[in-house]
Amino acid sequence: MANIVRQAERWKRHSTPPKTLASYEEPGWEFQELEYGPGGAWDIVTAKLHIASHLDPLLQRIGPASAPFLLVPPSAAVSAPGDCLAGAWEGNGRSQHILISAGFVATTVGSDVSAQTVSRRRFARTRELDSRDQIISHLLEALSLEIRNGNPSGSLFLQAIVATLIYQALNISTFKSTNSPNAALSNEHLGLVFDLMDSQMAGRPSLVEFASLLGVSVQYFCRAFKMSTGLSPHQHMLRRRVEFARAMIETGSMPLSHVAQAAGFADQSQMAVTFRKVLKASPSHFRHGKTASE
Repeated sequence: MANIVRQAERWKRHSTPPKTLASYEEPGWEFQELEYGPGGAWDIVTAKLHIASHLDPLLQRIGPASAPFLLVPPSAAVSAPGDCLAGAWEGNGRSQHILISAGFVATTVGSDVSAQTVSRRRFARTRELDSRDQIISHLLEALSLEIRNGNPSGSLFLQAIVATLIYQALNISTFKSTNSPNAALSNEHLGLVFDLMDSQMAGRPSLVEFASLLGVSVQYFCRAFKMSTGLSPHQHMLRRRVEFARAMIETGSMPLSHVAQAAGFADQSQMAVTFRKVLKASPSHFRHGKTASE
């Protein structure tokens, strides 16, 4: 994502390159939070779906150098693959960006997506702020916080946020999904999903993998899974990790740090936090309970 911005000649004497505050990448998408210097410019052709949010007000111009600078409040922008973007800014500020591949978008919505399907928007330079500014900004901020905290909720939570961002960026009414909107997963399909979850207990499961396993879109899978289980995929996966770890603790003597790793938690501390949320008890409680009953 290094080509998001470049320094303009007129700002070289007092501009610094953007500082990366947070960065994260998974197959199909990448996220960055940047801090900008006192002035600069961008001049790019987007290769992916690009969703961005400015966190601070700043002066911005769009297009040629003759265009005026206008004060832009914190707001969101969406660009389609192939869009030519050029402009400049004055003032310090932070922004959050996510770039999503066409393949990931297509798998998420269950249909190929053209540039015409993207609901483009620029930052609120000459338009009023609206609810989509707030929604996109909140989603990108949630993504940033989760990444900064070490992704305690797991990769499925991040992917769910990305999927929601995709739907905010598209004109959903321009295409139709071939999947029934109200169908739950069959017991056979649930069994396949649970088996895949268990096989990836120590790894980073993917919503795309689950959806592809059943031949449906990510949107359909998430909706049908929750209809079938009462939980979102990432909530169910967390509970599955907890039960897997609990069984290991109750029936073995493996150190808790090793149990956490085997169950797919980032570390023992994250496992303890999740146990308290789900089971209202620490992991050591179950080992002590086993000892006390013998």
